Amino acid sequence: MNRRNALKNIGLTLGYTAVLPSALSILQSCKTETEIWTPQFFSVDEGVVIQNLVDLMLPTTKNSPGALEVNVPEFIDLYALKVYDAEKAKKYKEEIQSIMNEIAIPQTGVTDLKKEDYDFVLSKYLKASKEEQKQFVQTKNIVFQALIDLRNQAIWAFKNSEEIGENVLAYDPIPGIQKGCISVNEATGGKAWSL
Repeated sequence: MNRRNALKNIGLTLGYTAVLPSALSILQSCKTETEIWTPQFFSVDEGVVIQNLVDLMLPTTKNSPGALEVNVPEFIDLYALKVYDAEKAKKYKEEIQSIMNEIAIPQTGVTDLKKEDYDFVLSKYLKASKEEQKQFVQTKNIVFQALIDLRNQAIWAFKNSEEIGENVLAYDPIPGIQKGCISVNEATGGKAWSL
């Protein structure tokens, strides 16, 4: 690795370290009920689309709450509002708008979209074959990149939410002794550790 890349990576690490506490405080402040949440960064229609996409990406299961239950769409909205600079915010809005265009919203509005409409777009891009994904990357398909970014951000927010961290993942508020070289199954019953 050359010196320039090493310095760049150190700078990125320091940047992430500075942003992480702010991002986590934003996530913990997301307490609005899903039905009454009003987006601040996105338009109301964009908020509805993001809610439905994120709900399909991270649905409720018998073992864990879904993305809507831990307010992931609200976090994504507040994070974009409070953290992104003007250039990044503009790019993110363009990405979300590309998803809106791909879904083909009917004249009556986003409220008349069905689960199948969202699922079709997710399947087309996120369940594409390796060759199709390479083609999306080569042609710089903005919808593909927007869905990848949305999925990554949703997963990050979901895993770092208080509910998931304390009740789904392995959580130990006061760590005890360190046991080296044991399997995850032996240490936590197969669960990942909460931050």
